[in-house]
Amino acid sequence: MRHKRLAICIAIFLIAFGVRFLTWHDTRLEVGKVQYGVTADYKRIAQMMRDGGVEAFFISTSPIANPNTLGHPPGYSILLAITDSIYSNPRIQFVQITIDALSAVVIFLIVAELFSVGTAIVAGAFAAFAPQFAWNSVLLLPDTLAVFPILLAVYLLVRATKRSRLVSFIIIGALIGISCWLRANAMLMTVFFAVAVPLLIKTAIAWRYSLAIVGGAILLIAPLTIRNAIVFHRLIPISLGAGQTLLEGIADYDPHTSFGIPPTDVEIQRQEAESYHRPEYAKALFDPDGIDRERARLSRGFTVIRAHPFWFAGVMARRASTMMRLERTPVTVNMPGSARVLIYPVQKLFLTAVMLPLAIIGLLIVIFRKQSRALVILSIVPLYYFTVQSIVHTEYRYVLPVVYFLFAFAAVGIAWIAGNLVGAGLVPARTRAATRTRGATRAAYR
Repeated sequence: MRHKRLAICIAIFLIAFGVRFLTWHDTRLEVGKVQYGVTADYKRIAQMMRDGGVEAFFISTSPIANPNTLGHPPGYSILLAITDSIYSNPRIQFVQITIDALSAVVIFLIVAELFSVGTAIVAGAFAAFAPQFAWNSVLLLPDTLAVFPILLAVYLLVRATKRSRLVSFIIIGALIGISCWLRANAMLMTVFFAVAVPLLIKTAIAWRYSLAIVGGAILLIAPLTIRNAIVFHRLIPISLGAGQTLLEGIADYDPHTSFGIPPTDVEIQRQEAESYHRPEYAKALFDPDGIDRERARLSRGFTVIRAHPFWFAGVMARRASTMMRLERTPVTVNMPGSARVLIYPVQKLFLTAVMLPLAIIGLLIVIFRKQSRALVILSIVPLYYFTVQSIVHTEYRYVLPVVYFLFAFAAVGIAWIAGNLVGAGLVPARTRAATRTRGATRAAYR
């Protein structure tokens, strides 16, 4: 069984890597234009790190100590510097392609632990072929890299619920912390993992495992917080930007600008320059006085939320609904004839109208069959983004982890439909012996 699963993992990885490589080949001359300003900022900070060395990161007089470097966590810039990718895009792109291909393997492993290997193969295939993942994996941005440790944390949680060891839960938290070094979006995700533990492990010491997850995340995030305190003399857990994205998120759903909040970075800077009578504020988001300005943005945003709580709840609901829509991304077209025949038609199927109904069917099956363990584990990450990320401005690349679990539920839906159509049920390994006499189709989802 282990050899079979290993062979499947290798196959999924190779397919995923191949699809992403072809996407890179198609788009390598275009991706540098996507989010060019953000990419240039990552590379600028990476160059500062190369010039100043590790010690410059902790010196308040170094160029890296400029508040404008706090717009993003430093993990991606560090990776650019380590891989010498400041002037050579393919190096970091192939790192991203490899890690993203491994993410397809991890979602296969998660689903295989919860359902059948057949269902897991479908989930892994979805992740391997998805043009949404392939496209984002070649962009010069850290979004797909930040997904891998989150998926790995979920997989370790699945394993840890079978054999609970304190160190496993510490590692789970540490993996979330690693993701935060790349994107700060997952900063509060450990709370959701910690709350899920008592639902999955019915023991008196489950709370210790919950604390271990939180502690593991703190161990990884604390160096950033301490560094920021040393350099900027203020409490900044990871990076700045929450206030800016909160305001822009409000403006996204205020087309008549009734709150007077601008929808873009540049307009926010200009408005602050005018309201504070500080012309220099128009030049950047965080310099000068970036920390104070960021706190003022948060205060302004929460003032609007307190004054219009029901309106904002509707905004969060609408924003959460957009997370279940698949991004319209380029599909791979310039490829050898045989590969095009296989990949192109498959990628054309990755539409919301196709995948979302399958995911809903899968979710209903899991609920109806009372598979509470699977429901809790597969819901942790989506619920986090639905409730926390929906507070602020959201782009598709921010919520890529949600799509992996959408595919997981869709795989369950596909397996159920196939089982009913052809009478060939996909039986989970853990229940096969107990349900052998009940019929394969029914057994697969008990």
